[in-house]
Amino acid sequence: MAIFKRKKKQGTEQPFKFISELNIPQVSFGTNISKSDVVKIAIDRIASQCAKLKPRHIKNENDKTVTDKTGKLSFILKHKPNEVMTPYQFIYKVITKLFIDDNSFVYPMFDDGELKGLYPLNPIMVEPIVDGGNNYYLRFQFENKETFIIPYENIIHLKRFYHDNDIFGGSGHKGDQEALLKAININENVLQGVENALRSSMQIKGLLKMNAMLNETDKNKQLASFNEMLRESIKNKGSSIIPIDLKSEYIPLSVDPKLIDKETLEFLNDKILNYFGVSSPIFSSNYSEDEFNSFYEQTIEPLAIQLSEAFSLGLLTDNEIKRGEQVVFYSERLQYASWNTKVTAIEKLMGLGIMSLNESRALLGLEPVENGDKRLQSLNYVDALKANQYQVGESEDLNNEGND
Repeated sequence: MAIFKRKKKQGTEQPFKFISELNIPQVSFGTNISKSDVVKIAIDRIASQCAKLKPRHIKNENDKTVTDKTGKLSFILKHKPNEVMTPYQFIYKVITKLFIDDNSFVYPMFDDGELKGLYPLNPIMVEPIVDGGNNYYLRFQFENKETFIIPYENIIHLKRFYHDNDIFGGSGHKGDQEALLKAININENVLQGVENALRSSMQIKGLLKMNAMLNETDKNKQLASFNEMLRESIKNKGSSIIPIDLKSEYIPLSVDPKLIDKETLEFLNDKILNYFGVSSPIFSSNYSEDEFNSFYEQTIEPLAIQLSEAFSLGLLTDNEIKRGEQVVFYSERLQYASWNTKVTAIEKLMGLGIMSLNESRALLGLEPVENGDKRLQSLNYVDALKANQYQVGESEDLNNEGND
């Protein structure tokens, strides 16, 4: 893989020691939880919201926080993470891998100190190793059998269920997904049972009773004759009513397969959805604004924080971070809010001088207007310092009047 030609941190000549010797388990990826349609949709709900986050390279200039808009890092984050992905696709893939494997790895490729691209990795095996200087590395193995050893600090690593293992999310080779797989299997078995019951109920419609003693050959002839008359009746008349003689009697069966109740199906689905932090209304895309806000705060915002911290550590040097630089994944939730929520927010934010006219128009999908970048503010608000000075001045005036 050509993308591994750069090292932010140089390798070491000291002997490696596999982490297995240190009782930190390796991780094998590739569980098939994504084969479940419930899992696929749940992860899609999360990944599609995270993909709407806007990454920004934030700098501190003259004690002011500013967004870098012209640097290479900003260009890659905002427009082109790599040769084959848009920013939306890139973040979507990173988050999807996180929820499937409890870990997600991104390799930032540098050339002569300049960032060239961000590449999500899809290994089948990852093993941590450490050299004699106590420096950590990751040994990646891919499906084509290629293996690469990369300094850990050269990797952007996102983790979920980070508790049992010092390096990986999940619990190493044991896997945190055992309980989830059990719920998925039960759910799939229940649905298969429903399918079988429905198929059986459609195969047997009734009994043909012969009012005479018949041998096996005559029974088969009568049945064949009955089926033929039924086919012809449906074909010619569009009806399934057919005449029969006194020798036979058709007894319809009232088939009522005992399917599993709705509450049980919902319980099984909810058990899977809760694992991902997705509620039933979010899963079915039939949610209220309050339900969406709860999902966003509980599930999406923690991911935005982890993305910001992991990308800052992986893309910036220690000195840049000390100077106040960081990569932040901003949420533009208002952009996807309801019309009424947008209008209410605009009324309040414009009055506080937080939002300009053009920013308000952009939120509503309208084109900018001339001189629309100025911020307006209600006269009902005043600078706190000026308010304090005004009150102090008024108090002094009152004291002077009392002394006169």
